[in-house]
Amino acid sequence: MDFLGFFGLREDPFKLTPDPAYFYPSASHNEGLLLMDYSIDQKEGFILVIGDPGTGKTTLLKVFLEKWKDRAETAIVLTPGLTPEEFLISVAEDLNIHPGNKNKNEIIKALRDFMTQKSSEGKRVSIIVDEAQNLPAETLEELRLLSNLETDKDKLLQIILIGQPELEPKLMAEKLRQLNQRITTRVHLRHFNADETADYINYRIIKAGKQNLHIGKKTGSLVHKLTKGVPRLINMLVSRSLMAAYLEESASVLPRHIHHAVKSLNHSDMKLTPRLKYAFMAGGVTVTILIAIIVIDVSLHRHSSDKDAVNISTINTAPAKESPSQSAGSADKIPSSGSASVPSEITAIPDYKIVSVKVDVANVREKPSFDSIRVGWSPKGIQMIVLQEYVDEKNMSWYQVPFEGEKRWISEEVVDVIEMGEAEGR
Repeated sequence: MDFLGFFGLREDPFKLTPDPAYFYPSASHNEGLLLMDYSIDQKEGFILVIGDPGTGKTTLLKVFLEKWKDRAETAIVLTPGLTPEEFLISVAEDLNIHPGNKNKNEIIKALRDFMTQKSSEGKRVSIIVDEAQNLPAETLEELRLLSNLETDKDKLLQIILIGQPELEPKLMAEKLRQLNQRITTRVHLRHFNADETADYINYRIIKAGKQNLHIGKKTGSLVHKLTKGVPRLINMLVSRSLMAAYLEESASVLPRHIHHAVKSLNHSDMKLTPRLKYAFMAGGVTVTILIAIIVIDVSLHRHSSDKDAVNISTINTAPAKESPSQSAGSADKIPSSGSASVPSEITAIPDYKIVSVKVDVANVREKPSFDSIRVGWSPKGIQMIVLQEYVDEKNMSWYQVPFEGEKRWISEEVVDVIEMGEAEGR
């Protein structure tokens, strides 16, 4: 079964391509769309849309264009680093206007005639400039002059400037003061808050046909902390996390899948702080607490008794898992630590050991074999107490460890072993 089929999805809900079908109307995005609609409808002139990279400006624009496609003629300028003359030519071509002469006066006259005709037909004419912070000051001033085209009652042209936050201080420069004063509508797209982030994730997976997929509140909270509520980053992180869950055959996206995705993406805007690293320890916090309790208990025990070790049998009270090659009735299967006869390859552990994951992501398996089912991952730095040790036919050591409430196995290739004395000395 493929990735989408496993989760019961019709399509990938977290594609980076802006898709109006997946527009999520957060408080600021919905307000922005309403303000844009009102301004165009009322022919108010200039509209300013400001947002950080990845906050959904392009998606908002596509939703707006879809609503107005039958009621407005729109020119979209995607390469704003143009001179005034180049800008006018680009606008005319996008509106399918072809003046015989390419000089500035002829182009402006052709634009005025076009706008007057469309106004008489009850249609709006708009120019949308994306990444407007890159427009030269001279071109911005040309836009202001274009906005002077009007009838006795109405503006003939509405102009939407879409840009990043640095556009606002640019408009406050003395030479652009007149333009700045003409901006009647200002839209600021905010990052999602924690609740909106969780709603956004669920909104998209439901849109894509959610059947088997579950993303819990804790996972959603971690996504928000890492992405700061930026939609593009949320899409990147959750998409990679879904793949991690799929490879693990898990219908739930868990914190450890988020951890794996963060490390895999290695994105400069998504960094693991020390506090978040603790939150990502899949069962690691519980194990760390368990280790601390045992260390304290052993320390007290040593001060009150002549014994200097804790036998692993006091911890491991259930039988170990069988090796994949061993049948249920085989005499060679791995016995519990309390078994009367212990094969030579099973070693009793007089002083308990701790293993620490030394690779970025270590596979945790159901049984002590590379052919066994992988039940999960453990990130670098996680420490786990060794319940039992097994040496396979290739002389590879395997360690039985507690993992998500079960006893699982991890190979010596991916861990460092910390003896009891080392752990206490740290």
